[in-house]
Amino acid sequence: RLLDEGRRNYAFYLCGGCDEPYFGGTVECADEQQGELIASEDRLCQACSPRNTQEICQNPLEHGPYHVWKCRYCCNPATFLCYGNVHFCKSCHDRNPKNNQAIPCSGACCTFPQKEGQTTHLNGPQRECEQLYYCAWCESSSSRDTFESSGSRNFIVNPSGEEDTSGWRLVSRHRSHSQMWQVENSGVRVDPHTHKNFVSSFYWASMMQTVPLHEYVRDPSSVRIEVSSKFMGRTDCPSIFRMEAIVTNSNGRIVHRVGTSELTAPPFWEKAALTIDPVTDAHEVSMIVYGKDTRFWAGNYGSKVCHCSIRVLCDEDELGNILAGE
Repeated sequence: RLLDEGRRNYAFYLCGGCDEPYFGGTVECADEQQGELIASEDRLCQACSPRNTQEICQNPLEHGPYHVWKCRYCCNPATFLCYGNVHFCKSCHDRNPKNNQAIPCSGACCTFPQKEGQTTHLNGPQRECEQLYYCAWCESSSSRDTFESSGSRNFIVNPSGEEDTSGWRLVSRHRSHSQMWQVENSGVRVDPHTHKNFVSSFYWASMMQTVPLHEYVRDPSSVRIEVSSKFMGRTDCPSIFRMEAIVTNSNGRIVHRVGTSELTAPPFWEKAALTIDPVTDAHEVSMIVYGKDTRFWAGNYGSKVCHCSIRVLCDEDELGNILAGE
């Protein structure tokens, strides 16, 4: 039954490089003139994809679902695949995918990645107008290898949602559980050991966790603190993210507050970090993460977050003198 359903709804084509079938979109956008099983040099599967694709992605065959393509007719990221290998953004697809007109690239003002040696994107019906912007999996992998300053362990409980929302205080202006931070299985893993992440909705959602710094550090007023997290968004629904850190004294009064700007969530894991220099009368540190999508889609299509962290920055040989009980 599932096989019959797939044949009725999805189109498959023969690759012009290896003669193997590959998925090429829905039947509504199938190429009726050439048919589904006719090989063409203009149709290539991920394994036979152009060199440009293989330069950007380490493993095009396995990472295909995480590829972010340029729309063939404009510079926007594509969200539709039609006719076997033609990528469309929603706007170009809705205008009429069979008789589309190209939207010229703005050149130096265009913010999307351009091919090496080019100062403008090629937009139009030609195959040369296809371009892989980036691979979310590879981008996330490269961000894991960035240098991290030495310091203490992470004091945050349940930093990535492996224990649902335990340890976090969830806040939503609309008091609806569905509009607060939720936990989902990670589609793009930040590392092989993290299987979950938090995900926001269409209203601003926030969650907060407070770390009793005085229980972990001998003198909380003398240490540098890093508050950080990894965040990302979807390729089909833009989203935004913000993070804040608050230092309070023993009376609960705020003595220091710092936050990021409103960040556009990329389709790969990116690190956001705040560094706090020694604060007089520091007693506790709280981190607050905010997220939402920008299209007001019902459901959890907003920014994602994991690896939430509060830790002390110092050299390894200083930890024994800084941490309580060491």
